[in-house]
Amino acid sequence: MESDWAAAAVGGLERAGVDHVVHLPDSSIAPVLEAAAGLESTLVSREEEAVGVLVGAWLGGRRGALVCQSSGLATAFNALGSLAVPARVPFVGLVSRRGDLGEFNVAQVPAGYGMPEMLDAVGVRNHVVDRPEDVGRRTRMAAESAFSTRTPYVVLLDATVTGYKSEASREDDR
Repeated sequence: MESDWAAAAVGGLERAGVDHVVHLPDSSIAPVLEAAAGLESTLVSREEEAVGVLVGAWLGGRRGALVCQSSGLATAFNALGSLAVPARVPFVGLVSRRGDLGEFNVAQVPAGYGMPEMLDAVGVRNHVVDRPEDVGRRTRMAAESAFSTRTPYVVLLDATVTGYKSEASREDDR
């Protein structure tokens, strides 16, 4: 089934004790939000706001996850680099990686393609998952690493996992 990867991702989060998901709407990551229906959920309007909510959740004894797309995560770099990383506030990010394989929107390329290096530059560990069968285990490992080391950890879900909208299908929509 197409969204088995999403159920596996949520299972990995739950096994690592994550009980709160902070998210922004995005069609490629929507299956994760559907699979996470049993977890507390907070909808935010910007990714840097999500970092603030996750910091508050951690201070309140909760374990949280950020669910968004890579171009949106790029808008949160100040919050990551000036709050979450130096304050050692852990959370796991499940981020759809736009801008690489199959991308038709040139605006998605800079942040999506360069996201691993951008995260490295601000001290956020990250891992690209490109096989659906690896999502659950790698998500759990990332979450366990985040909470044991008290640092954010981002799992970048490649289009080979989340699917993509081809240029041809985009033209059919016109």
